[in-house]
Amino acid sequence: MTVMAMPDEQSRQAASRIMARSDTLALISQTPGQLTRVFLSPEHLRANQQVARWMEEAGMTTWQDATGNICGRYEGATEGASAVLLGSHLDTVRNAGRYDGMLGVLTAIEVVDWLNQQGKRLNQAIEVIGFSDEEGTRFGITLLGSRGITGTWPENWLECQDSEGITVAQAMVQAGLDPARIGMAARNQEDFTAYLELHIEQGPVLEQALLPLGVVTAINGAHRLRCCFTGQAGHAGTVPMAHRHDALAAAAAWIHQVEQVTLASGGDNVATVGTVNCLPGAVNVIPGSVELTLDIRSPSDASRDALLSQLLAQAETIASQRGLSFTHDTFYSIPATPCSPVLQAALSEAVASAQGKALSLPSGAGHDAIAVAERWPVGMLFVRCEKGISHHPAESITEADVAVAMKAWSQAVCSVAETSMPLARFNQADTQAAKAMVQACVAIPAWQEALVAGRPYSSFTALKKHAVELADCWQTAELNLALSAHPRIGERPTGKSEEAQLSRGEQAAVNTADQALAQALAKGNADYEERFGRVFLIRAKGLSGHEILQALQRRMASNPEQETLEALEQLRQITLLRLEGVFLP
Repeated sequence: MTVMAMPDEQSRQAASRIMARSDTLALISQTPGQLTRVFLSPEHLRANQQVARWMEEAGMTTWQDATGNICGRYEGATEGASAVLLGSHLDTVRNAGRYDGMLGVLTAIEVVDWLNQQGKRLNQAIEVIGFSDEEGTRFGITLLGSRGITGTWPENWLECQDSEGITVAQAMVQAGLDPARIGMAARNQEDFTAYLELHIEQGPVLEQALLPLGVVTAINGAHRLRCCFTGQAGHAGTVPMAHRHDALAAAAAWIHQVEQVTLASGGDNVATVGTVNCLPGAVNVIPGSVELTLDIRSPSDASRDALLSQLLAQAETIASQRGLSFTHDTFYSIPATPCSPVLQAALSEAVASAQGKALSLPSGAGHDAIAVAERWPVGMLFVRCEKGISHHPAESITEADVAVAMKAWSQAVCSVAETSMPLARFNQADTQAAKAMVQACVAIPAWQEALVAGRPYSSFTALKKHAVELADCWQTAELNLALSAHPRIGERPTGKSEEAQLSRGEQAAVNTADQALAQALAKGNADYEERFGRVFLIRAKGLSGHEILQALQRRMASNPEQETLEALEQLRQITLLRLEGVFLP
């Protein structure tokens, strides 16, 4: 397969247009002299109209979906083919820079325009999307646009209010949208094979490396905790130093450990104590308690959880040595979002071709790719920004860097859109190779063999339909066979096998750093196995550890026949989830 890349002169011309169009979009603001554009404001709708015109000039058909996303489609060689989705967001923070989000939409349009000028159609279609809200500036809820296409809008979002008391539902009506039709924005699994997003880095790594571009490995997961050291307040003049239980001294010692231990952990872990509240807060009183927050992030859930356990143990030790108590609770947790290895490889090859070498780095900030990754594989390309400044009017990139980005971006998009899809490989593979593609879904050889024997499949929907029909026939024997290869909940499998990777992904939301939860799950697993004689099985994807524990405790009350039926249904759901992971990775 010969992969195209935009020639140098056309890359420079595209970069010039992108910079000019960024300036044009920056003028569409609700705040004179600043750039502020929030979800479903008149300015947001004007920006959508402008972007739609540019999409149409590039050869796309356009529409605005039910959640205010502006969408464009450039057909592939076969009409109606699945598409590679490109894009980013068009909303901003208050007093924003002009490249955060917008750069990803404008570069995507330029790739399509370049293909259209040549009359070139790829194996897959290309769709471009300007997401309506990523920042959450107006209503305090993020990723509204991307959760629109994934079909994961919580119903209570419609009741959220902005600073003027306008609800999301009212804002939609004012913008000409129907809140009852939000579900119409959701896209089918088969609509897309991949999502690619180009974005400014919003950090200093590329600038320090003297490189215009970097390939994102993962979007950091995060834990945020409220912590408290409690000692004994006392008179600052009368209590001798050796007799004090100073909460602030303990907190200070721990804050130093947070920095040192995180540095020593290596990798891309970061940890921040962002707020400190010292009580009672008087100049002549020994601090009796200190409340502080901890924000810890990493592109690896396992690395982040291990670091968190170490830091909490350090806090307990410091408190014990000083005669204090230490408490903590987690108020926010989100797993890391890994980028697809296949898409990383395509981006790395294109970046190396454009700038001589490829640098990989995680994203410390959140992006629409977090939501999209729940349905489709994602890849991200970062562009250097001056001093790493973002969310500020001083946000800056160079036209020269954008030209380099267009060479790499065009090559990567063409590479991904021209690649044959997993279903095509499955249909064409020999029997053993085809069976190997589905064996990680469930350890039931008869199911694997029957699924392979049913080839060729015209679509993933047809494949899934046959998989469901086969799974509906499972009985206790198949359940026991499948469970012979299934890990216990809370015990993430190691290794690089596809099954191990799928299982780790399914349990990503289980916080292994929560010792009380881990102990409760271990006891629950043991009690379940003693009662029913097999491993507890649940479709863990998207469930927190506490939700899994509640389900385990509920199912302990079932009789053996009821529990067998429940376990079989969970096995079917896990199998279909993994089937989607294989064919829609």
